[in-house]
Amino acid sequence: MSAESNLETLRESIENHNDPETRDRYLDSYSDDLVLHGADVDGLAELRTFYHTVWEAIPDLTVTIENAIAEGDEVGARYSWSGTHAVTGEEVALDSGLTWYRFEDGEIVERWVAEGTGEAIRDIVAPE
Repeated sequence: MSAESNLETLRESIENHNDPETRDRYLDSYSDDLVLHGADVDGLAELRTFYHTVWEAIPDLTVTIENAIAEGDEVGARYSWSGTHAVTGEEVALDSGLTWYRFEDGEIVERWVAEGTGEAIRDIVAPE
């Protein structure tokens, strides 16, 4: 697959994420053998559980890709996200997240997240 095809796959995945009707397809572009780096979860099954927890807490969560680059089998993306916390009713946001993806045969097989991103999301989902 070309770098542009990989970038388009990522964009389609984010579109699925942002639409409550298609959210369950968000992770369809991820390999069953997904390797995660810098995350508090291990593998696709745990990642799926993580996102379902996030979506329950922030049902209107929207991710916006602010900038993305693609070269070869890798895509890097800077993004933001926002939504309304279901329990508190407060607007929540993450202004700048960074994720790097490696693709193989059109699937995401490896993903790196910036240090602290998972903890920041967990703090927003379950405020003290």
